[in-house]
Amino acid sequence: MEIEDSTLLQFVLKELNGGIASGEYKKDDNDLVDLALRKAVEKAVENSRELVPQDHAWLERTSEKWALRKKGMMEKVRRANLRRWGRGFRLYRKCLLTAEVMNQMMENCIGEWVTESDQTINEPLLGIPSTMGGRPLKVITLLSLHSRACAIGNEILLLAENGFPEAVKARTRSLHELAVTADCLSALGPLDTDVSDRYGAWAVAEARKEARALSAPGSIPEELTGREAEIARRAEAAWGSDFFRQNGWAAPLFPGRRPPIPFTELEKFTDMSHMRSYYLAGNEAIHGGPSALTSRARFRNGAIFATSSEVQHEATREFLAVAAITLSVVCTATCEVIASVTGDFDSIFAVKAMRDAVEDARIEFKNGGMHR
Repeated sequence: MEIEDSTLLQFVLKELNGGIASGEYKKDDNDLVDLALRKAVEKAVENSRELVPQDHAWLERTSEKWALRKKGMMEKVRRANLRRWGRGFRLYRKCLLTAEVMNQMMENCIGEWVTESDQTINEPLLGIPSTMGGRPLKVITLLSLHSRACAIGNEILLLAENGFPEAVKARTRSLHELAVTADCLSALGPLDTDVSDRYGAWAVAEARKEARALSAPGSIPEELTGREAEIARRAEAAWGSDFFRQNGWAAPLFPGRRPPIPFTELEKFTDMSHMRSYYLAGNEAIHGGPSALTSRARFRNGAIFATSSEVQHEATREFLAVAAITLSVVCTATCEVIASVTGDFDSIFAVKAMRDAVEDARIEFKNGGMHR
């Protein structure tokens, strides 16, 4: 492109020549010229609406047309997914509804346990007044974890129906992490609270991490104060100075071992290693690595890389089945603990209902869909 053909280049050149003429820098002073060039380009961009109004008008007109085109494309993708996986989506949705009803049932179990208890349930964390520990912390933690798993399961369905397979993989990865955590929290038996107490205290480690992330580069993050500081002090006194290292809350599951404890070890302990390939696929989808980027190359609708929704039947088939199975793991671990702690043992029946719903969905996705 010639300079006379570009309004913005002419503006930049005028800015540079003006600086040379005013004596701010000389044209052979490369460092100052480079700095001036960057400033001139930024100024040209900021003033581009006045400099090239016709280009802005074109972009706005094209964006309006693109919005209509994109809406049609997304509706086409969703119709294609529903034709292929309509029955699978319905069966997966049944899994979600079963899990959500279980969540309400377990919440009611906890509520009745608290209100019908002969004495006030007071099991403070690390003996700190006005904190929750012991059995109450364990059941509330698992119920909260279960609630989040249900929410993620709904996200996965929405993303799959509308053709966002990479997002489905990424959220299935999150569901896998919740399942591993739920199994770890319940691994030593429903009534054991050692792991769940440590897990509750380990929230302080996340608070420290957040403080470091939000602090200005080179500065010292603010120290924990109040209750968080007291939890950190007592946790380190009770469980060792390395408690707040990676997954230190899970140390009771590995007698004689000190943190850090890699996530892969938690997977092995909970017999979830067989799902690791899907977890790694979720890693590829969630991160901006080169393999994830180059694998998106497709020639569709005149574009090399899809910027909107797309149809990927195999991703839908595999990851919705995995999501349903993983959600069932969370449901089982949570329900067994809450039923045991609250004494409402008959509520465990819901585990069977969830497993049946998951099996129906799994078979449908295994068979490749396209069933009425």
